[in-house]
Amino acid sequence: MRTRTTLLLSAFLATSVLLAQSLGEIHGKVLDENGAPLFLANVSTDRGDGLIGTTTDEKGRFVLKPLVPGTYTVRISFVGMVTREVNAIQVNPDKITFLGEQVMASNTTLPEIEIVATRWLPPLIDPEEPSKITVIASQFKDNPLRKNPVAMLQSISPDIYKAPNSDELYFRGSRSGSMAYYIDGVKVTGGLSGVPPGSMASITVYTGGLPARYGDVTGGVVAIETKSYFDLYMQEKAGVR
Repeated sequence: MRTRTTLLLSAFLATSVLLAQSLGEIHGKVLDENGAPLFLANVSTDRGDGLIGTTTDEKGRFVLKPLVPGTYTVRISFVGMVTREVNAIQVNPDKITFLGEQVMASNTTLPEIEIVATRWLPPLIDPEEPSKITVIASQFKDNPLRKNPVAMLQSISPDIYKAPNSDELYFRGSRSGSMAYYIDGVKVTGGLSGVPPGSMASITVYTGGLPARYGDVTGGVVAIETKSYFDLYMQEKAGVR
């Protein structure tokens, strides 16, 4: 009885931790060589504690969720088709990552399993929120301004202006002090002086249309997610440096 109670408590705590996090999703569509949707294609990814998988619907669409923010590899397989991998997919908190259409090639000549791997590249513009820009660590690791996060933020969007001789930022002509920084969901004051650039997993900039959770901010928001052990583990598996 004690063992059963312990197992139930462990499952409850694991579920509670998962629900407390800001999770993401991966959406995509699978087609055959002729552009027709593939029904019941297998789609899976490694979530750290095991595989999470699904199958495509009659229109070839699939959804993988819930996913802890980090870097993933998605595998797509179908009978008679070459297995397809999409690597280095960045999943951000409270966001849907769109893979677009994945075309499967017929496997008619080789009896052994063949895997075709491609690298996922995030879109420049988020179709859900055009006023929201997210950049991940692999995109700014070679930026010459990365050691000066405030200057780097100004270079991300033309809607952001940095005051001369100051680290204060203005969004679309907003007044002084009308923007806010959030680190891992917590509002911070005093700028970004205490955040090492190497610890940043992603930077999301809202220049308009702020979500309700930022209701007390009238200008813009800079939301930073820091790297976790899970993120570093998934980056290593995906070959991201």
